[in-house]
Amino acid sequence: MSCFTTLDPEAEGVLPSVALTTPQALAGAFLTRPEAAAVLRLSPNTVGKLLASGFLPDLAAARVHALARAPQIGVTRGELPVLRTGPAGPPPHVDDDREFIGDAPHLTDEQFLEASRQWWRCEPDKVTAAGVLAVAVAGWVTGVLAVRGRGGTRHGGREVRHSFDASVAGRITALDDPGGFRVLTADPALAALTRTLLGARVQEARSGGPIAYLKSPPHPRDETASPHPHGEMA
Repeated sequence: MSCFTTLDPEAEGVLPSVALTTPQALAGAFLTRPEAAAVLRLSPNTVGKLLASGFLPDLAAARVHALARAPQIGVTRGELPVLRTGPAGPPPHVDDDREFIGDAPHLTDEQFLEASRQWWRCEPDKVTAAGVLAVAVAGWVTGVLAVRGRGGTRHGGREVRHSFDASVAGRITALDDPGGFRVLTADPALAALTRTLLGARVQEARSGGPIAYLKSPPHPRDETASPHPHGEMA
């Protein structure tokens, strides 16, 4: 059997000529809110929160698909506290001395810090042990706090709320634009973690309060081994 490494000149003359191009997102191609919700696996109301926050300026198809491709955060060691917040606005309680609660690109770093470091129902020891608090709007991380320790505690009826001594480690201006991600900490390890967290998506954290905790998966042995009431058997 013969092997050919070049095209027969006569055959080459009848073959189609092709060229490859990379498709571009159409300018002005917008999704409806239900379409965006389907792409992002969210409710239309949550898509509304993203739009109201300003971190998703509109429902341009390119923006929405960029969010859908955001990496999902998984913890491999320790526990990551995540403050699940909404669009920035005035606090709902008149005795709250914060200027804003929530997050938005137009907040100054100081406004973001004061809105995010206080006052939360949470497990404060877990937050201080982590040394970091991710801030997420609709599941995407929009900012990161470096937590140095506990601040104050407020008692109101049955609720106990906590604040933290913290600083801003990083923030973003738009979820679909990594060029607008800012890392503000000088600590190398925290800077690396902040870069990883900004713009990423949190989907596995569970909690009944505003601060959820994303945990590392259990060791395979922990899942299969049955604890013996008197320790391991010989």
